Amino acid sequence: MEYELYTVLFLSGLLGGLLSGLVGIGGGIIMFPLLLYVPPAFGLGALSIKAAASITSVQSLFGALTGTIAHHRHRRVYWPLARDFGGAMTATSLLGSIASSFISGHWILVLFAVMAVIAALLMLFPRPEVAQAMHEETAPHYSRPRAWMLGALIGVCAGVIGQGGGFLFVPVLMAFLGMPLRIAIGTALAVGVASSVAVVLGRIGTAQIPWLLTAITVSGGIIGAQTGSELSQRIPRRLLRGILAAAVIATAVKMLYDLLVG
Repeated sequence: MEYELYTVLFLSGLLGGLLSGLVGIGGGIIMFPLLLYVPPAFGLGALSIKAAASITSVQSLFGALTGTIAHHRHRRVYWPLARDFGGAMTATSLLGSIASSFISGHWILVLFAVMAVIAALLMLFPRPEVAQAMHEETAPHYSRPRAWMLGALIGVCAGVIGQGGGFLFVPVLMAFLGMPLRIAIGTALAVGVASSVAVVLGRIGTAQIPWLLTAITVSGGIIGAQTGSELSQRIPRRLLRGILAAAVIATAVKMLYDLLVG
């Protein structure tokens, strides 16, 4: 039974890493539901919500780091924005991660669902200038105070749910800071590294990480992230946006269904 669980976790990490490198979502919005729902579907027992969130936090860190390296090779990371947005997130996500030890699993799930719905709405209803920016290849000027404010807000929420919040980065960078799609993806991964470090430190400090299960999941995630990052440079922008939107919307619907029915 243990080996079957290890196989499922490795394959889940592989899929999460693939999407991390492909569309810059850090894998979290996929990993968290996979860890919650897939093992029970195979009769392997259920991970607790906090264990799933903790494994996700480490997988998101390594997925974002691996993806950032690959996207940087293609000059898709806008480092000034990653510094401003990611710096604010790092400061506040550590606080959110520590606070998560005092929050019930139900409310962590509620917060995750709310964030997923916001991301889905930003993808479904982009402003005209955002839709136009998708076809650009150079990063525009942006408001640093706005980047700090958005980063700080997302950081607290990301710390609580146990991941870098990467599924929200790309929609926010496009909708509120005017970033083109490919640059938003690469920059989101770089931001995810900084915020995920803070989240993981918070989980380690509160002894929430199951290390063996985490190591197995992360090993699959590293392989997937490298593959996804290379594919991201070759897939048309419209298809990339479609993949991101589908992943975000499907997870938001699933989370809302479980909260309403459960």
